Amino acid sequence: MLTELQFTILDGMADDCEDVEQLYLYANPDLPQVRWPLRDVVDEVANMLRDAYIAPKHSNNQAVAPLEHVDFTVLHHYWFEATPKGTEARKSFTPP
Repeated sequence: MLTELQFTILDGMADDCEDVEQLYLYANPDLPQVRWPLRDVVDEVANMLRDAYIAPKHSNNQAVAPLEHVDFTVLHHYWFEATPKGTEARKSFTPP
């Protein structure tokens, strides 16, 4: 079952792959008011990668952030997309 932040992240990449910066902005449309701090978005992206809800699609720098083996210390170099598992979870999400 997805959390609201997980749903928001998946919803942010429903039409295209996104990087951490775009996902943060999507989760916080009313800046400067912040609902989801950057650290929470980054932590959740890492969790969703581990749980196979999302996967890296592109890298800004393959030497630093290879697609074949995700380096969690440089998540800001990756662009992510929802996996089939993530897409299905987003479609079946019911807000609390």
